[in-house]
Amino acid sequence: MKLIDLSLTIDNECMTCGTPWHEKIVIEPLGKIDKVGRNTSRFVLGSHSATHMDAPCHFINDKFGIDEIDLNKCVGEITCVDLTRKGHGEVVLAKDLEGIRITKRMLFVFGWYKNWKTNEYYNGFPFFSSDAIDCLIRGGMEFMAMDTPSPDDGSAIQQLDDSPNHKKLLSKDIVIVEYLTNTESIDFNKKHEIIALPLKILGADGSPSRVIVKEYE
Repeated sequence: MKLIDLSLTIDNECMTCGTPWHEKIVIEPLGKIDKVGRNTSRFVLGSHSATHMDAPCHFINDKFGIDEIDLNKCVGEITCVDLTRKGHGEVVLAKDLEGIRITKRMLFVFGWYKNWKTNEYYNGFPFFSSDAIDCLIRGGMEFMAMDTPSPDDGSAIQQLDDSPNHKKLLSKDIVIVEYLTNTESIDFNKKHEIIALPLKILGADGSPSRVIVKEYE
């Protein structure tokens, strides 16, 4: 067995989705050993910074927060799907999922993380059609992870209904994990388990998360 860390490093250069209201990350000293006898730090970051998990209340007001996520959905066997053939602006259709075993936990690999910290990252990443999302829901998926910023069309961000896939998934209490990295380390011919744990923040709409895959020989 080997562990594969799929989590982005949080630093002061982390990108955000570009909306004017999204907090920029700040990591700075708060206390220093030579002054107070210990090193401590101050963190300022949005709830959807770097590798993170969405809670249902991210898009649905009467739904629960990240502290109530069912962790049973976030740990266990996962199906890793190679979608690296889908490039800039391409859509994953229901027919692209034919022959793929849909399980409770699904991880979709596009290789898009390689664009992190470039102008390309938010510009035309591949996304899922509504029919593909319906197919995954019907198949019993409860956890969806990807190495892109979103399952939705990024070109529609900040429009009135810019995230229909998010809303469809979160209305069914399906866990969404975005901004994975290092997915090229995954061997699709092997079995995998995932561990994806958010911070336990009362009522939060999302949380940065450490996401690790166990790969078995």
